[in-house]
Amino acid sequence: MNNFSQGLRCQDVHSGLRTIDPSSSSLISLHQTQRIGMAASLAALIRGRDVFEEVDSLRLIAADQLDISAFAFESVIETLEEARLIRNVVRKGRTTASFTEHVPFYSGLYETLGENWASGTPSEMEQQIVRLVDALARSPRERSEVLRELNINTKDVRPILELAAETGLITNLDLPGGQILYSPFHGFEHPQDLAQIITDHGASELSDAFGAVREQQGLPVSIGGEVVRDAVAHGLLLAPSVERPNGTLEAFATLPYSIDERLLREQKPVLDKALAVIACLRMGQHFGGFSNLTAPALVSAINKLLREGQLNPHSSSERQYRLLNRSGVVQLAPDTRPNGRWKTPTLIDTEDNRAALLLAKDLITHGEQVEGRMLSAADSSRLLVGQERLGGPLTTIATMKRKKMVASDDIFRSAVDTLMGHRTR
Repeated sequence: MNNFSQGLRCQDVHSGLRTIDPSSSSLISLHQTQRIGMAASLAALIRGRDVFEEVDSLRLIAADQLDISAFAFESVIETLEEARLIRNVVRKGRTTASFTEHVPFYSGLYETLGENWASGTPSEMEQQIVRLVDALARSPRERSEVLRELNINTKDVRPILELAAETGLITNLDLPGGQILYSPFHGFEHPQDLAQIITDHGASELSDAFGAVREQQGLPVSIGGEVVRDAVAHGLLLAPSVERPNGTLEAFATLPYSIDERLLREQKPVLDKALAVIACLRMGQHFGGFSNLTAPALVSAINKLLREGQLNPHSSSERQYRLLNRSGVVQLAPDTRPNGRWKTPTLIDTEDNRAALLLAKDLITHGEQVEGRMLSAADSSRLLVGQERLGGPLTTIATMKRKKMVASDDIFRSAVDTLMGHRTR
């Protein structure tokens, strides 16, 4: 594997490790990979911010949104400093007070951190898991074949696959052609290929589910039905989740099959932010008390942020926009009105955030003509109703799997079987 792939997969492995108990003993053997994965996630959050002086706030966001504990935060900062991704670090005692961000474009970020990971003598198990995730992200593979190709020790196979299954990184399937290993990263990184296979060869229920998501990117899973839910649980569909106003989690299924392929691999953090924007907008559309909002109405909020850099403050601004604040997309600035007490959602104007907003707009409007159909600023300022937490796709998979599944395992196996080139009769 090259350095870029190593850095990228460290971040992917960390996303899976976030779904299990942080005190689990299984994490001990993966501390090097987890550290690099955390560093990649934090670097993606701060990229384009220049001088960073609100480190206490960053520490809270890192713990809340990236699962970088307060105990790990300083180690992650040291990793970024060692890799020269941040500079001019000022510390008060052992605590970071400020630094200057120097994060390159993502290809350079993953290249740098991948080299750091390799030079840090990762354990044999870490190397095997990273290589296995990378191989399966390209395609589902016959179990014995890929284990032999990657030279994974027989004694390590069981703990590796058990950990991979627990984290949602890999699924072991029994198909007519034998035992197959599948990773949801394949579906995430090759959605166009997966969508075409499902449409051409999948069961009608699954084809209909994919069609529904195509019709509405960010389809709420509770509205999409059981097959959409199961497709998410099996790792066929991306579905970040957001808290509803009542505190329950809602997942929003997406199928970004018509976007620049670099966003699916080299620039994943931009895609993550775009999906967060979509999830928040759909939350406002379906569960925020404004049930009649249309796709043009959703897009008006994005256009206003891109054009004016802020939305009008109102009494619920702080609660409604907290998710995008914690995702590094907006600031909750003081009220723009004299003596006002509300928060003004203000775009953090970076290249990544603009790209994420434009991508969210493209995904929402795919197949719809919406330009020129704008709502008033007052209407658009009410749309984002996301709460504090954003769950990544692997977190959503873990949550979904704990729920009772309908009889769709055979449907899923048929889809993966087709991906493998086997045509089940």
